[in-house]
Amino acid sequence: MSKDNLEDTQQVKTSGMNKVPVKMDDTQPVVVKKPKRARVILVGFLVTFILGLAGGGLGYQQGIQDRITRQKDEILKEAALQYQYGVQQFENGNYELARTHFEFVLQNYADFPGIAEKYTETMVKLAQASMPTAQPLATPTLTNLNAEALFNQAFQEVQTQQWAASINTLDALRNEDTAYRTLEVDGLYFIALRFRAIEMIVNEGNLEEGLYFLSLLSRYAPLDHDAVNYSSWARLYLTGASYWDVDWEQVVNYFSQLAAAFPYMHDGNGWTATDRFITGSENYGDKLAGEGQHCDALQYFQNVLNYSAIERVQDKYNVSYLKCYPPTKTPLPTETPAPEVTPSEEATEPPLMPVP
Repeated sequence: MSKDNLEDTQQVKTSGMNKVPVKMDDTQPVVVKKPKRARVILVGFLVTFILGLAGGGLGYQQGIQDRITRQKDEILKEAALQYQYGVQQFENGNYELARTHFEFVLQNYADFPGIAEKYTETMVKLAQASMPTAQPLATPTLTNLNAEALFNQAFQEVQTQQWAASINTLDALRNEDTAYRTLEVDGLYFIALRFRAIEMIVNEGNLEEGLYFLSLLSRYAPLDHDAVNYSSWARLYLTGASYWDVDWEQVVNYFSQLAAAFPYMHDGNGWTATDRFITGSENYGDKLAGEGQHCDALQYFQNVLNYSAIERVQDKYNVSYLKCYPPTKTPLPTETPAPEVTPSEEATEPPLMPVP
């Protein structure tokens, strides 16, 4: 065998970069691994799509909010402009035009600062502008007065702050002629009802009827700031009084607010808000102490003592305080025996000093 043939029959060994790929049989299956890059691209596409949807939703909501804000700003700007026009017309004495501008503001932006007061002042000016000079009149019975005389009498009573009498006269005027000078009559009604309602609530303690008059007043125009406060306080008083002898905790809750805002508001029985707060606090403190909740009762007894040093309440406070914070026993000192001293054997008596 030749050398060349011998080399062909020997196994060829290669290593490293000199390896020769082995040709595979065509009948064997070829396994091809799919690259992982496609999966990453798919996941990235889904994440991008989801984030796009979320961002679009947030952008849509933000767009709606921005549109609402722009609409509110436009309404506020228009209300401010109409208010300025109304003030100019009012200062020029054109009260009818001023009323038109103020009514626009009330209809579109009722919370605009100062609009209720300005509208009320305009209604008063309109009522006064069309009135003749009031002449002193005798006080005849309402049955034989015509509409003009009733109107003049109502005007006099408003000028002299006879609120109850002016309302009665205006009622008679409406019964006499419902179409007589309606704008001026409405203005007088507005003034009379407003001040009569406050008079009932503050001076007479007639809270229910005062609230009724304020509700009638709201039909003509929005209530001014003071009227709204008096209405809220009257409702607060009536609500707190409805819990009397039923739920002392609610009594204290309502009258604590009223005692801070309007301490001398009272009802027909003469009970002020402060009186009801003090009595309610004492009764609720008694209830808590009776249930063994002495620590909670201390606060309500203290409410009473903050207003007046009532001896019986002070005694209740002291009892609850001792129950809530009982004194601790002080340990007695124990006698310790003195240590015994045993003389040492080495110890000797000191030498005597020589006597001179």
